[in-house]
Parts: sequence; structure tokens; C-alpha cells
Amino acid sequence: MPSIIQQSFRFNLKAMRFFFLYPPDKYKPLYRIHTYIMYFLLVVPIPVLECVYLFLQEDLRFTQIADSVFLLAELVCFVLKLYPFLNNSERIKRCIHYFDSAIFEVVRSEHEEILKECVKMCRRTSALFLAAVTGGFISWSSRPISWKNHVLPTDLWLPFDVKNAPKSYITYTYICIVIAGGYGAYTSAVLDPLIAGLAYQATCQIKILKNNLQFLSEHVKDEVGRSANFDQASGNTLMYDKIRKCVIHHNLILEFVKEYEYCFSQIAFNQFVAGVVVLCVSCLELTLVELLSFDFLAMVMYLIAMLSESYLYCYFGTVLYDESNTIADAIYLGKWYEYDVRCRKALILLMERAKKPMVVTCGKIVDMSLDTFAMILRRSLLAVLENYNIDLK
Repeated sequence: MPSIIQQSFRFNLKAMRFFFLYPPDKYKPLYRIHTYIMYFLLVVPIPVLECVYLFLQEDLRFTQIADSVFLLAELVCFVLKLYPFLNNSERIKRCIHYFDSAIFEVVRSEHEEILKECVKMCRRTSALFLAAVTGGFISWSSRPISWKNHVLPTDLWLPFDVKNAPKSYITYTYICIVIAGGYGAYTSAVLDPLIAGLAYQATCQIKILKNNLQFLSEHVKDEVGRSANFDQASGNTLMYDKIRKCVIHHNLILEFVKEYEYCFSQIAFNQFVAGVVVLCVSCLELTLVELLSFDFLAMVMYLIAMLSESYLYCYFGTVLYDESNTIADAIYLGKWYEYDVRCRKALILLMERAKKPMVVTCGKIVDMSLDTFAMILRRSLLAVLENYNIDLK
């Protein structure tokens, strides 16, 4: 039977293998060569050529700068987001499969229901986000249709004049830009739901832990009822053993959160920074184009895809925080008053440790939460335009 991670992220893992972002068990040196080749051919060149274009151009209009910064922020985000998968791929792979360990196997039906709901949520999130990114990518790649005096989706430095170049040059250049942009877009479409979904995997493990803590007495009685040799002392010993397993389970979840933050916090922070820039520039450009025009609809679709990336991290980070903040409540809802003194003391220690909720930070600066997402929206260019007049000509 496939593991919980395989069930939740089957498509994501297959796509990561296709994009050379998921190290195999064999041929690792060859894999790293392929990964670096794809990275430096498909991810790095477009942002570099855009920077060169902006540096060499004279008398750039504000709208040209805004449009270049719009895409440049996202492409730079791709460069920084994918680099950890080159430099730290083995550790990231272990983090992805952390919950495949045998210690997280479940035997109770209520726990299986929790994991089934987790699988559905992860699959649904991946599908919806893939659809959003596809819409944004199609709208971006088809921009030359509506752009005046433009034949490429973005302005970048080229060793020939685009307006006077042969059609074959333009065609090959357009294909290369679209492939590079598609690589960045669809790697994000695969990685963002996976990274956010791993936080939800930890949340579901907390739900299982809370279920075990709340119904400790019932679980012990079920096992005692199957054997005629159990006395009160044996029941107390079994209860303490189950509490000890709950403590171990809680420690393992905490270890995962630390590993998760180490592997992915910088990736999430880069996404947030790019999200702020893209949101600001997008809001500005939406004021410059005609309502319901192709440019307007394309910008809206791209903006939705970009905001969805940041929202995924923030939403699942908040869910993890909220769920971990109620572990003590689950203990209190159980029949702790029937336990012996040793079991009560063990539960008190667990409650004290659970007082500190599990918080994932982005770049060790901001929390991965909906409050952060709200901050991104508040600090968009719309807030700036309410207080300043900008010459857009």
C-alpha cells in the first residue's frame, strides 16, 4: 500500500522527478549534473538578461520599468526558490518523507479517517493550484498578442534587434522564453502545494495525538477488556505506557517542524518578498490598462496565481499553529481524573511543553500565518497610491 506521502503527493513527486528536483536512490552524481544544467539553462538566464536590458536602456518609461520589475521579481524568486533543491536535496527529501516512518502508522479507524481527509486536502490543493498557475502561465505567454510593438512576453537583452530580426530568430527566442517561464511556473505549481501540504501533514499528526490523549481511558479499557489477566496495576502501567508514546509522538512532531523550518523557511520568505513586489506592480498596472481588456484579464489571472502561492503557506501555517495550541485542551477533555498520580504528572509535563504552539517562521523574520498574508496585502502599492501621486508617463 502506498505511504501517506505517496498518496497525498503522487503527482507532485512525479513532476519533481521530471524536473530533476527529487534525487534518486541511484546515479546521484549524474542526477546532480542534470539538475545543475537545467537550473542554469532554464532558471538563471532570463532574470540576468532582463537585468542587463534594464541597465542598458535609456529613457525608460515608468510603465516599462514596472512591467519588467513585475516579471523580474517572480523569476528571481524562482532562482532562489529552486536553489535549495540543488544544494540540500537529500535533506529535503528526508523531510518530505518524514511521516512515512513506521512509527507514524495508525491502527484505529478514527485515525485512518483523519489521514484520509489529509490526503484529500493535499490532492485538492495541488489540483486547484495547478489550475491557477496554468491560467497565469497561459495569460503571460500569450501577452505578445495584445502588446503593442512587442513580440516577446517580456523585455530582455538580446544580441539582435527584435523588431528587425528574422522570424526564425523570434520564434526560437519566444520558445526558449516560454520554456524557461514554464519551467519556473510549473515547478512552483508542484513545490508550493507540496511544501504547504507537509505542514498540513504535521497538523493531522497533531489531530491524531489529540485523539489519543483525549480518549486514553477508552483505549486502555478496550485493551484491558480483551484480556482477563489485567488488574488495576497492569491497567495503570498500560496507561502510563500510552502516555509515554504520546510524549514521543509529540517530540517527533516538534522535530519535524524544526526540520521543516530549516528546509523551507527561506523558500517561503523568498516567495513572500516576491509576492509583495508582484502585488504592488500588478495593482499599479491594473490602473493603467482598460477594464476587461486582454491585458487586464491576464494580469488578474497572474495576480491570483501569485497570491495563491503566498496564501498556501500562510493558511496551512495558521492551521498548524491553531491545532498545536489546543493539545492541552484535548488532555483536559479526557478522563484524567481517573488516572493514577504518575500518569497525571506525566500529562502535566506534556501540557506544559504544549503551551508553546508550533510556529513556522519565514526566513527567521515573520511567521508563516494569515496575519503575514494580511500584512502583504496591506503593504501593497494600493496603500501607497492613496497617499502619493506618481507620474506614470
